[in-house]
Order: sequence, then C-alpha cells, then structure tokens
Amino acid sequence: MSRSFIYAFTTLTFVLVTSTAILTRVEGWSFLDTLWLVVVSITTVGYGDLVPQTIIGRITTLFLILSGVGLFTYVLSNILIIVIEGRIKDFFGGRRMERQIAELRNHIIVCGLGRVGAAVAKRLEQERVPFVGIERDPSRLQEFQQQGLLVIAGDATEDEILQKAGVSRARAVITTLPDDAGNVFITITCKDLNPNIKVITRSQKTKGAEKLYRAGADTVISPAAMAGNRMVLTALKPSSVEFIKTLVGKNELVLEEIRVSPTSYLVGKPLKESRLREDFAAQLLVIKRGDQNILAITPEEVIQAGDILILFGTSDKLSELKKAVTNHAT
Repeated sequence: MSRSFIYAFTTLTFVLVTSTAILTRVEGWSFLDTLWLVVVSITTVGYGDLVPQTIIGRITTLFLILSGVGLFTYVLSNILIIVIEGRIKDFFGGRRMERQIAELRNHIIVCGLGRVGAAVAKRLEQERVPFVGIERDPSRLQEFQQQGLLVIAGDATEDEILQKAGVSRARAVITTLPDDAGNVFITITCKDLNPNIKVITRSQKTKGAEKLYRAGADTVISPAAMAGNRMVLTALKPSSVEFIKTLVGKNELVLEEIRVSPTSYLVGKPLKESRLREDFAAQLLVIKRGDQNILAITPEEVIQAGDILILFGTSDKLSELKKAVTNHAT
C-alpha cells in the first residue's frame, strides 16, 4: 500500500471527523443528521434536505465539499484497484495453475505440507519430479505458492480435491498427515479413484501401519521407527552411518530405479558388456524382474526388457544412464 494512499486516507478521516464535530456544534443537529450531511456532501449525492444556516456551518460544508470529494474519490479508486487487481491476479493465477495441473501425467501428489510434507516437496523439487501439493493451512499454502509450486487449497480427504490434483493420472500419492485416520481415508479414496496408483503413507503408530496396509497402502513409513533405528545404528556403527550421511547429504551418491525399455541398448546384453560401471560409474545392486529380486548378479546375467535396475552412483551420471537406458538402442 503506497504512502500517498495512507496519507489521503488519514487526511480524509480527519476532514470527516472535524467537519462532523463542527457542524454538530454550530448547527445544533444530532450526530446522525450531521453524519448524513457529511456523507451526501463528499459523495456528491446532494439531497438538499439539510442546509447549514450559520456562516461557520456553510464555510465548513464548503471546505468539506472542495477537499472531501477529491480525497474520497482518490481513496475509493485506490481501494477498487487493489480489490480488482487482487481478484484478477487470483483468477488468472488459479486458472493458469489448473491448466498446468491438467497437463501433468505420471506426477506425484503430496497430501499435507507440514514438516514432513515440506521435506518431501523439497526433495521432489531437487529431483525435478513433477508434483502437486495439497494443503488446507492458508499460511503454508501461501509459502509454497510464492515459490511458484503447484499447490491446491483444500482437504486431501475429499474426492473433489484429489481429482483436481489429477489423481487419475498420477503415478503415486505421498500422504503425510499427522493422524493415521486421515491417511487411511486418503489411501482408500486414492485407490478407489485410481486402482493403479502407488500410495506411500506416513504412520504414527504400529497398529496404524497395519490398518494402512489393509486399506491398500503400498508402503507405510513410520518416522518414529526410522528415527529409532537411525539412533541405534549411529550408536553401534557410527562411522558407517556418518559416511552414508555425508555422501547422501551432499547428493554425491544416490539410489536410482531405471526400467529397461524394449528399445534400450541393454536388452539382450550380459551385464559384463553393459559398461554400466565404466561409462556411468554406476554400481548395480538389484535387478527386479517381475516379482523376482535378483541379488546375486553374475557378469553373465542377461538384461531383459522390463527389468528394473536398482543402481548406486552419482546423480548426474545416473541421469545420463537413465536417458540412455529408457530411450533407444545404440
């Protein structure tokens, strides 16, 4: 809000209060009658039902008309501009966001943007994974909107809100609500709207985890259990934990899942000819083939179309490998 607007508003208020006080005293009118005259004067309505009889009253009214009308018009026009511009911005901003969400495919929906949800959103943004957040707290919502992220205001347990987030086209939902009941409800709703969607959910209690799995959740994560395990590992194996923390914390080494497309250059090649380590400095940990997890991988293991390779390496190199593996044959 500009200084000129604040100055004009303050001056207008002073003129109105002063004029009302003077006219009430010199004309002998009631406060309501005087206020009536002041309002019709600055709005230029001019009904003419009240006319000052004293010289001081007429001079005051003349001053009120000359100064008050201009000030009132200026203040009113600024208020209208603020309201209209705000609504236009909200309208077009909302429509633009709706179009962007409508264009998303295979994205991730994050339900709840509290501490855990905000951490999830931050990591997804770092990984450049498209996502839509759902949050009902206005202050949190505004914070993410200012960052230019796609967020929807509303209750994530409602069908309409999930549909706005594109649940039918999403590949996964991460629900981070602090109560298990809400996460159970979201899990059931998401599976009903999109049976193929993957649901990763937070659980506060052990019994809550069991209910979430029964509701259809694919993965249930307990922050409390993870924190407990981390503390024990830190106490028993401090060097190993610190090493992993340093590498992962700096994003030097990451885990990546890569699905081998039918046209990939890796199809039909044994591992020893794949040059995963030589060209991409990637360590293959597991091959997931259907329901089978191949852990003891030999150099002669032949890579097949549809295999999911779980690899360990640097983020940049694994990104290059992912493009090479999923796109075409060489």
